[in-house]
Amino acid sequence: MNCTNHEQTAAAGTCVYCGKPFCADCLVEVKGRMYCKADIGNVLDEAKSAAAATQAQAQPAINIVNTNANTNTNTMGYDAYQIPLKSKITALLLCFFLGGLGVHRFYVGKIGTGILYFCTLGLFGFGVFFDFIFILIGVFKDQYGRKLV
Repeated sequence: MNCTNHEQTAAAGTCVYCGKPFCADCLVEVKGRMYCKADIGNVLDEAKSAAAATQAQAQPAINIVNTNANTNTNTMGYDAYQIPLKSKITALLLCFFLGGLGVHRFYVGKIGTGILYFCTLGLFGFGVFFDFIFILIGVFKDQYGRKLV
């Protein structure tokens, strides 16, 4: 078998791309495979396009669209910034001096329990005692659940 380009020269191998026999001068070895000089350009072009296609697949397009809308609504029936915070000292003094009449409860906006304290003299003194302790340790809250300041 002779070289396709040089008919008098014996073929040293065949091109993996086109399958034709070629001599040692016409073949180029790339990564252990033999290609003819005419086809090596085609092989490189195919490798470049395959690499570009792989790179395009490896980097997907990311489109971020924020469709979130603020749907928070005030369900408490009041604007917390318009109602002033109640004083811990004032509530403590009212509880100590007028707790049996429930005045400290009226002060923080707890009208229902204020009337109950008024009618029962501060739940017979026990309610006033516990309210005084709760105000001292800071767990007593106003009608909106806010701590006293």
